[in-house]
Amino acid sequence: VLALPGRTSASMTHDLSEYSPVSLRHPNATDTSWMMKPVNVEDIEAALSEMLPLIAREAYFTAALFGLSSRHLDGRQKKRNFEAAKKSVDNSSQYFRYYMNRICGIASKEDAEGKKVKGDAMLSLVASIHLNEAMDGYIDRNKKGGDHSLSLAYVRATILDLRKKVDKQWVNWVEDQIKWIRTNPGVPPNGKRAGIFASIARLPSYLDHVLICCKAGRPKDYTPNLAKIKVVSYYLQKMASALFASLNECAERETTDQQYAANVMRMENSYFFTQGIKQRGIELTTLYAKQITGASVICKQSTDAYLGWMIKREFKAMHSLFSNISRIRKDVGDADVPIHVPRAQFVRTLQKESSKEIMKEKIGVVYARMEKHLSESGGLLPVAWKALVKVLYEWFGRWEKLSTSCYKFILEPSAIDVVRIAKSASGSSSAASSGKRMNESRPEKHKYVSI
Repeated sequence: VLALPGRTSASMTHDLSEYSPVSLRHPNATDTSWMMKPVNVEDIEAALSEMLPLIAREAYFTAALFGLSSRHLDGRQKKRNFEAAKKSVDNSSQYFRYYMNRICGIASKEDAEGKKVKGDAMLSLVASIHLNEAMDGYIDRNKKGGDHSLSLAYVRATILDLRKKVDKQWVNWVEDQIKWIRTNPGVPPNGKRAGIFASIARLPSYLDHVLICCKAGRPKDYTPNLAKIKVVSYYLQKMASALFASLNECAERETTDQQYAANVMRMENSYFFTQGIKQRGIELTTLYAKQITGASVICKQSTDAYLGWMIKREFKAMHSLFSNISRIRKDVGDADVPIHVPRAQFVRTLQKESSKEIMKEKIGVVYARMEKHLSESGGLLPVAWKALVKVLYEWFGRWEKLSTSCYKFILEPSAIDVVRIAKSASGSSSAASSGKRMNESRPEKHKYVSI
């Protein structure tokens, strides 16, 4: 006996906004089992396996009885005969359509008893995948032609008709979610500490639910090839494209801080999207390959810009000094640089700005500022800090060479020393942050880092 969705089954459809946000730092922090239940796929499988052969036999009988597929007929006549057979078999298979509409969660109008089926977009998506697979069993691969070929063509037409309905219902749901995404929910006007956007944080949860529903009732090694199903692939990617359109819009709007907030916004969310998809396996990585490539480019460009801003801001005097020396050196050569920037001025600036203690303080401030800018759920802090340490090493390495070649002066601390200080700063700051979170409920004075 088939259960009829709308009477005995609860809807599995939730708006994207209802899904729980995912955290890369704490992936299992939120219990979402209450909304991650699979849809009732058993009925879909049973209906397709039991009813489609009956439909095929009915179509074959009708074609054979009336000679609708005689080989001497031309193409136009065959098409008219197919339509006649379709009309006849449609009448005899109306109950199949009635039950399949209900089983696939296709919304209906009220019947004579005042009852109707409420549309279920998740069930429709899963039904579309099952229908797509069912189509494969009704292709005339041996090119037999005749009544057999006509009956298979009718079954394919029946499946396509159902797929159009379930696809339309799911696509309408996707379009509604895109409208919500484009409202940029939860993003502050100035963009500061926006964190992971509500829409981007919830997409992985929705995709988890899709995979749970697609794999329900299947063998353990089954993997849905979503990338090969055109409608499903197109609209899942369209949803992802809407996320990046929202991200770009928020980063570029006039009220967003362009010094650092726009770059932080881009780097955090693009990194989160990439990692959130990759963590969910090859099927989604393949599906979103194009979006992952684009997100990686966005992340690298914005990270480079952000790290450059951070270093220039905290090491302003040194950056200005060595930028000036580098520019002069190109024009006059190493030997004449001290004429334009006297050695006494050079040494005085370094003594004031680059002692080991000052370096520890400055790098500690940089880490604290980065920790403040980046959200915990985004999981980007360790990655961004590692990248910043690499940039510090490159910059201080160049400054070391300039100092030696132009002034015969050894820069202290060296680039290697700066790296050691930076690694130490991240370790001590992380420990301090953990202690702070444990005691955050206690009222006490905090030493805040300026932006």
